[in-house]
Amino acid sequence: MSSNVKQTNKPDTQDEVSKQAWQQASIVTANSLNKVAQDAHEAGMTQLSLPQMTEMVESVSKAVPAGNIPSLILERLTQMRTETPPQETMDKDIYLLFDTSKRFMSQAMYMTFAVTPAKVIGSYQKLLQLAGMDPLASFPEGVWQFYVNYALREDTARHTNETHGFDTILKRYGISLSLVDRVTAWVMGVIHTLHEYDSLLENEWRERTYTYILQTVMADSDEAEWYERIYRRWEVQRPFRRSHDAKSQETYARYRRRLFDEFLREAIDKLTPEQQMAWGQAVKEAKKSLPAYQKQMTIASFLEPHAYGETRHRIPIDELQVGIIHDGHYYLIPACKPDTSEPASVMEVRAHVAAIVADEVRPTPTSLIPLATMKRAALAGYLPSMSKLFRQNLDLLCKAPILINTEPRPRGLPLSDLRQAERGIGSHPLTIFDTHETFVFDQSHIFFDGAWGAGLAEIITGQALAWGHYLNNLKVPAGRKEGVEPLLFVWEKRDRKNLVQVTEQVMLEVSAETDAVALHAILALRKLCKQRNDLITVTVNDLLILYRAIHAITYQPQAQLVMELEQLATEPESTEAAMMALNEIQNHHNPALLIPIDATHRIPGDRVYPMVFEVPLEELNFLNLHRSTVRALDAYETGTGDRTPLYAEFDRLQRTYLANLAGFGMVLTRAKLAATAGESVSTQAIRMLANLPTAVQRMLDDIPSRFEVLNDMIKGREVFSNCGAVVSTSSLTRFNTAKDDNQHKVLAWGVLTDAKGIMHITLRDFRPHVWALIETGRRDLAQRITADYLQSYAIGLNVFVQEVRRITAVSRETQLVMDM
Repeated sequence: MSSNVKQTNKPDTQDEVSKQAWQQASIVTANSLNKVAQDAHEAGMTQLSLPQMTEMVESVSKAVPAGNIPSLILERLTQMRTETPPQETMDKDIYLLFDTSKRFMSQAMYMTFAVTPAKVIGSYQKLLQLAGMDPLASFPEGVWQFYVNYALREDTARHTNETHGFDTILKRYGISLSLVDRVTAWVMGVIHTLHEYDSLLENEWRERTYTYILQTVMADSDEAEWYERIYRRWEVQRPFRRSHDAKSQETYARYRRRLFDEFLREAIDKLTPEQQMAWGQAVKEAKKSLPAYQKQMTIASFLEPHAYGETRHRIPIDELQVGIIHDGHYYLIPACKPDTSEPASVMEVRAHVAAIVADEVRPTPTSLIPLATMKRAALAGYLPSMSKLFRQNLDLLCKAPILINTEPRPRGLPLSDLRQAERGIGSHPLTIFDTHETFVFDQSHIFFDGAWGAGLAEIITGQALAWGHYLNNLKVPAGRKEGVEPLLFVWEKRDRKNLVQVTEQVMLEVSAETDAVALHAILALRKLCKQRNDLITVTVNDLLILYRAIHAITYQPQAQLVMELEQLATEPESTEAAMMALNEIQNHHNPALLIPIDATHRIPGDRVYPMVFEVPLEELNFLNLHRSTVRALDAYETGTGDRTPLYAEFDRLQRTYLANLAGFGMVLTRAKLAATAGESVSTQAIRMLANLPTAVQRMLDDIPSRFEVLNDMIKGREVFSNCGAVVSTSSLTRFNTAKDDNQHKVLAWGVLTDAKGIMHITLRDFRPHVWALIETGRRDLAQRITADYLQSYAIGLNVFVQEVRRITAVSRETQLVMDM
């Protein structure tokens, strides 16, 4: 195995200089790595072939050119003689790869070619393989959990859920709580959630694991189809709060477990004795992973930032606090009774809250927002320079995994704006905001994924609601003043001086939201497609993704926006910002979408399988075909006289169009299956379609037989996360997705369909012109650009769906032909 580089002419640009330097550095790394890899192969430590090893060495050296450090790491791994390295060793190796790559290259090159967490962790996985170790076994908490500790730690990497259940139900019963009791209800809801958290995680694990095992056991049975949807059957009846049938003293977690066991018993009774035995043995084996899952997912923790990643620290239960942010000040309320690990009493908590609300003698509040919006790597370097008192109070705040901000936030704000209030420094899992109509849950992706974050928001809402009913029947409390003092965050001169010098802030953003999508029309289209042919299996999300690509290359900004930007470009101080914005909204490209696939149904600890997908518009010639088919349909419907030739032309285009639509659904379905199962899906049945376009067959062949979880993380330009439709009993209203720390991710789409069937779409915009316009004082213009972009997507989607429905509905028995 050897690496050589061909000499080139003198480069013309700085980028070319950087590229050549990067190539030279990669060669140095590869040459060093080759020898150790060769020795490992000759010693029989790896089953990899020489071509496979060559490919891995080249991949590592190109991703993280770090001199001889990769070879030293590989040599140390080969000397361990173990199946997996210790966690401490892995963390040190990852940090070393980051640090050496940064020092080995110039800062300009490092930023230009982006040594990202995905590249470093992916390269480390290859080093493990070269050393004969199993890379998956080396990540006991799953690759995604390891990844988020490095790549989803900034303030922009938090997602947001909103529920309306608390205020809606209290209003239904004519209950109006005082501020003290309103806050107390939520503090008690949080306290009991923290105390039940291991049980809540166990419920999640059991529900997903047990139903998945049932599904696999029954996969070859006559009732396989029924068991494929068993988890969804549970979802529609899964309770998020105790109901009238709850037993006395039965906690929510125990109540939910009892109902699930009753649900499960009916499904298990249908199994044969042999199937029940197979299910029981598989469950017994799976239970071994439950304690590790609870340890992985607990929020009784806080994050300690480092230069390249986060360390999670567990908080003992008797030290847990609930953070209250009131009038800009931070307070702590113990989650346990004094000197015990039992939940704090409601009367004690109520007295604490009353004292906080009544306290009128407070120092001037100190905002922690500058620390929350600082990049975590910069924060790691800044915190040691702060005053001892400030750091001591931050340490105390870390004991509160959940913060409750009591200041009313305007409900009409987009979720991205609504969360822009006091929210700690980003080291805690969750902050709750109150709009006096809804509650908003701002969640760290290190602790929450979309599904579990939404579920926990419902659970805490249900807990708070129960306490709200209880507190409504109590007398107004008398406030006490002793023992309730805010944490003291006082900026000393050196703190402020050092803060000014720290310029590394998270990416600026604006956001927009819409509920203009006509979901009923999409559902009607899907039904029509199934009536026409079972092979057209596009889902609601498939259509959203398909039109996202179409919208990206057809978007036309409002003329007024273009005029404003052109005028702004004539002003010297804002020319650059205006030209950046004009370039962005007038240049079209088909984006690669990072689509999070829920992994918890299969392996709860895996959390998420990220999939990067670019809609194959060009391969399918889809946009031109769509326009041609619509024109042919218009000509046929408006034609006079003998319309047979007009119909023949439309019929020809319609057949191709529906075949391409079916092919697109198959490509996306197979990509999702490959991402979740990590294995190839046979194309034999798919190739029975005589009309399946050659381009689609080629794309199906190109889908890799095994997805490398982090392989394409750096490629996605946008995040597209759809939580789907909530159940009828849910009070979730809006969802705002997280964005990883990759600077190249510029748009983040969050989709949620509420219990009334209304689809809510949020869009977070991080494109370069956003920062430029904000810096010139034109946030309003950046906001309107984003709003126009999102609204045009929603309106265009509605038109697109109507046109596809027209195309599909017209028929003289037009069907996809199967080559049997």
